[in-house]
Amino acid sequence: MRLKAPCYIALAGLKDFGRLVCALERAPMPAFSLKLGGRMVLAAQHDIIDGRPVIYYAEADAGKAQYLAYRASGGTEEVMLADSVGNPTFVYSPILRVEKFPAVLSRSAKIEKKAGYTVIKLSDLASLAKVAAYKTIYEEAPLPLFLSKERGKVIIGTPMSVSDNDSPAYYYYVLLGDTVQEPFLRYSSQRAEQPVFTTSLEEHGYIYLKVVRLAGDHPLVKAYD
Repeated sequence: MRLKAPCYIALAGLKDFGRLVCALERAPMPAFSLKLGGRMVLAAQHDIIDGRPVIYYAEADAGKAQYLAYRASGGTEEVMLADSVGNPTFVYSPILRVEKFPAVLSRSAKIEKKAGYTVIKLSDLASLAKVAAYKTIYEEAPLPLFLSKERGKVIIGTPMSVSDNDSPAYYYYVLLGDTVQEPFLRYSSQRAEQPVFTTSLEEHGYIYLKVVRLAGDHPLVKAYD
């Protein structure tokens, strides 16, 4: 298969990147330290669509750091660069330094107007939580929820592919009345209550979904009017 230029998507900041690669994961995703558009960034591939890697990144110069350390405790998140995995209260993403890679990977793809995910608008946050949480049935990490804006609308959604073949990649989303600052969504399949955004992971009996803020709109998602 011919290598395609990736779609690089900027996150709101390093804390959102740390949450993406570390929070609620059974094994943290590796972070790639590379130069993008003349700036040093930390990046991680999270999806592939039509043979094109989807890579999320945050501007950060890792310097000589070997790991990105993340901790969520007591309603507070901490993200920092670390030389070792010495503190067991943190989760660590290994930093891999890219010296050189194929030229096609060094630039972001130009996204055509009709390219991107097949979007499905859901009517409520509970429906979206069910989509993002379905993998927990198999004791896998839940899907992340990406928070973005498009034409003044606040959108929260998650991508999900039905299979690993050439079937369409779907993006399920709902509209929010306003943006949110809380990093997680708390959801229960055992209780008749609506999902709520929260800063804490410490209440038992719930499924928690991480919310990852984008710096702007999602270039692969075109929401319905």
